[in-house]
Amino acid sequence: MSPRIGLNFNELLKTSIEIVDTEGWEALTISYLAKKLTIQPPSIYNHVKNLEELKNHVALHGINQLFEQLRDSIEGKVDEEAIYSLAFAYLDFARIHPGLYKATLSSKHTLGEAYTQLGNKILDLIFTTLKPYDLSEIELIHTVRGLRSILHGFVSLENDEGFGIDLPINESVLFVLRNYVQQLKSKG
Repeated sequence: MSPRIGLNFNELLKTSIEIVDTEGWEALTISYLAKKLTIQPPSIYNHVKNLEELKNHVALHGINQLFEQLRDSIEGKVDEEAIYSLAFAYLDFARIHPGLYKATLSSKHTLGEAYTQLGNKILDLIFTTLKPYDLSEIELIHTVRGLRSILHGFVSLENDEGFGIDLPINESVLFVLRNYVQQLKSKG
């Protein structure tokens, strides 16, 4: 079977991203994607081997977008300004692209070397942001894990409508980040 005229991989990827961002990571299936594209499911297999490969492409796209957003957010910034900017860029990405965000959490074991490389680029970016705090290698790992846990915690609770008190969430994020940075400063 030859591919439908006008249907290409980029169209498949774009529609897949729209599905995961509006309906969730689990909503992306071959049959649902075909329905959205008004094609027969076998037509998709002219562009990808299976659903896992398609989801891997979505995840790679997502982690690349996250990297670019984080990188752009800290350009020209240092110290705590860079940390705050990076943190809010992370939150903004998760808020705007909830499905892509979830895709970035996929296991590196199923996504291969390209995913690992992009993940390492994000880690390097965060390590560079934290360099002014003169942390040992072990402290740096703990600090990155802590920052990621703080941000993912806010994302998860916000997505699950876990914040019931009428107080802007970003104020809480900033409060926690200021304390986080204060601890980094007191270390030095």
